[in-house]
Amino acid sequence: MTLTPAQLRVIPLLRSVPDAFLSQVSMLFTRISVEAGTVLFKAGDPASTFYLLEEGEVALKEDGEIRIVIHPPAPIGELGALTALIRNTTAIATRASKLWQVTSEKLVGFFEANPDVAFPFYHELLQEAADKIQRDQVRLEDMRKNIIRTQKEMKQLRDYVLQSQDTPISDTVHDALEKLIQQNRRVNYRVGPQVLLPAHVRFDDGTIAPVVEVSRTRISFARSGAPMPELDSTWSGVLQLSGPEIPISGKIVGREGDRADLELDLLIDEFSAIFDGYLTRVQLLDFLV
Repeated sequence: MTLTPAQLRVIPLLRSVPDAFLSQVSMLFTRISVEAGTVLFKAGDPASTFYLLEEGEVALKEDGEIRIVIHPPAPIGELGALTALIRNTTAIATRASKLWQVTSEKLVGFFEANPDVAFPFYHELLQEAADKIQRDQVRLEDMRKNIIRTQKEMKQLRDYVLQSQDTPISDTVHDALEKLIQQNRRVNYRVGPQVLLPAHVRFDDGTIAPVVEVSRTRISFARSGAPMPELDSTWSGVLQLSGPEIPISGKIVGREGDRADLELDLLIDEFSAIFDGYLTRVQLLDFLV
């Protein structure tokens, strides 16, 4: 038993592929049956396989809560698999289900071997990615507006506390509001260094570790096969930004595996300007302009 072209056209990436080639694509899929409670993939897993739900029901969970319940016929996880993304949800069969699965390696290999039909496939992939970016931009804009409104309200509350008569909780409320206001500033949002804008930290022994995430107040770096600073310890080194070097120091506020999160001490104005310029260039990559 194989998939029919009509079934495969449920997958947006294949809707422009001619029937003759869809018949060949169907041979790449494997049919599986799973019981209720079966996990298809977990959040944090590298994506390499996607599914077509034929019978049953699958729920997508995020942070332990069900976000979406999927009913057949429906593709599951195709964009993540074909772009090698890390899964940000967990997919669980909530009823006994039948699915078709294929690895991205098999599907991409087929289109590489058949370049005459590769264009419509990659065109649909690009369109799917563009549509997702557009939806994300709308969602992020709504979130940005909510944050701005929240910031304004918190500033008003902070000022009200300052202007009011002191009470046993005044300082606590003021300090909590001030901390939240600072955390919500754009400069504190994390970004990942890009290939053309890499960043590294240099240890005192001369070894180099790549920066995996960076914000105005924190730097996260990864170092395998070598000692890492302990949690809550102080650390100092050099931040390398594709040319300029900045001496940095701070407190290790997070440790997980080979990764450490450094909360930065204040930088002097000269180094602060260099760092801000680098962050601006990296953050600009996240804007559609």
